[in-house]
Amino acid sequence: MVEQENSRRVWTSRRKRIEGKTQYVRVSMSESERAQLMVLEQQTGLSPSALMVEAVFGSADPVAVQLRRNQLAELIQMRHLMATIANNVNQIARHANSTGEVLPETVETLQEARRFGADVLAKIEELIP
Repeated sequence: MVEQENSRRVWTSRRKRIEGKTQYVRVSMSESERAQLMVLEQQTGLSPSALMVEAVFGSADPVAVQLRRNQLAELIQMRHLMATIANNVNQIARHANSTGEVLPETVETLQEARRFGADVLAKIEELIP
């Protein structure tokens, strides 16, 4: 009962901040999506409407905003590292093509590049909601 009272207070305070006439939107979703929404309702204490508004317009929560900024910074750093690795692989290929010689560290470097690529994909999958 306390969670319901809290969710009403949160939603009521949000409704007080709305300027102008309230607009209602009808949303269709699958049964599994509705089940996920119900879980979020229980976890957060927010109404379905409040959750959907938050999902559309983002969170004003400073912690959530900082988390997203940190995630973005990490992705930018990973992008920079990926560009560096790609440049190194390109140089290895250029050397191999021009001399016909494959250096001993080439295999290790390419394996490391593949591992880093897998790390990048894992990070991206981690960030997908």
